[in-house]
Amino acid sequence: SYIDGDRGILRYRGYPIEELAARSNFLEVAWLLIHGELPNATELQNFTQEISRHTLLHENFRRFFDALPKDAHPMPVCAAAVGALATFYQEPETEQNLHDTTIRLIAKMPTIAAYSYKHSIGQPFIYPKNRLDYCTNFLHMMFKRTEVRFKPNPVLEKALDVLFVLHADHEQNCRANAMRSVGSSHADPYVAMAGAAAALYGPLHGGANEQVL
Repeated sequence: SYIDGDRGILRYRGYPIEELAARSNFLEVAWLLIHGELPNATELQNFTQEISRHTLLHENFRRFFDALPKDAHPMPVCAAAVGALATFYQEPETEQNLHDTTIRLIAKMPTIAAYSYKHSIGQPFIYPKNRLDYCTNFLHMMFKRTEVRFKPNPVLEKALDVLFVLHADHEQNCRANAMRSVGSSHADPYVAMAGAAAALYGPLHGGANEQVL
């Protein structure tokens, strides 16, 4: 990506962020960042289906979250959970395994975030519902309680999707640098991503968003 904050410019693979935010969804943008071009209809359908098959977390993660303090900040919880994924997928470094890891990380991050939130408020975990799209599924896992069928506000669905698009990549920032540094040792992508999450936790990086809120 290319970013010029002073001039208000953000481009992914040459595409202006305004255009992507208005016309594309997050999974289209994820494909763009991975492959260099926006997907055609078949590629997007296959990619979306592949993501939906990997949203579940291993049931052992229930005990993992139970071991954490209820009032723990969500970012170290996220970093710990992503790092723990490395213990479930101990695979040799091949092109196919790297692809599978990329899919798993995109698919499982909303589940990890939702489980972290539910743990913090003492509510039961909500399993992903894979007939829903990416952002709707995330809102379902976050906010469903006793309803037979939870229906998120469509305005919030769209806002969340745009937020994911806007935050998908910001060039060589602190967390990107942390992930590349860890990954340069050929550590697996899960622990590299945990390093990125730890960097994002800092008050001079992602923590700045908390100050804005």
